Amino acid sequence: MEKGYGQIVSESFVKALTWGVTLAVVSIFCLKIMLGMVKQDVKEAIDFAQKTAIQSAMNTVLSHDIFPKIKQNTKEAIEFTAITIDNQILSKYLSEKGSAKR
Repeated sequence: MEKGYGQIVSESFVKALTWGVTLAVVSIFCLKIMLGMVKQDVKEAIDFAQKTAIQSAMNTVLSHDIFPKIKQNTKEAIEFTAITIDNQILSKYLSEKGSAKR
């Protein structure tokens, strides 16, 4: 029995489709295995790059001449703020305590 052109095309299409699905499944499976093996190396590489970038940025900022001045100004600002707040709280407390005694 002879096959018609349509039947030949449909059989070829079905064969190609099954091979395509098989190839896709095998490719995805192999890709998952490879990604599983490479995943840890990629994480370590990203961590190393991040640490190196942070260290480089810190070295650049901290080695600059103006950094000690910024550090001193920040320290003085914090001390001034703490003293001012302490004086305001202390004066408020003393004024409340003095008015309570009267």
